[in-house]
Amino acid sequence: MTSMFDYDPEEIVSFEGHDISLKEAVMRYRQARAHPDQFTDFSAVRDPGKTPQVFDVEHFDALMTRPEFEDSA
Repeated sequence: MTSMFDYDPEEIVSFEGHDISLKEAVMRYRQARAHPDQFTDFSAVRDPGKTPQVFDVEHFDALMTRPEFEDSA
């Protein structure tokens, strides 16, 4: 799936009301999945003109499989 869109782990996205790197957003998504009882809006808004304009759960699941986003813990 990640071959269907471009991304940069260091690009800044708006996630949970904060501007953070995509890599940080994926890390937070991974951590939140460990606690499915806590609701979090998993969407990250990107700069205009990027495809997709918003990363959603499906995108985060795909990004987590990429070596650039491997869990460092």
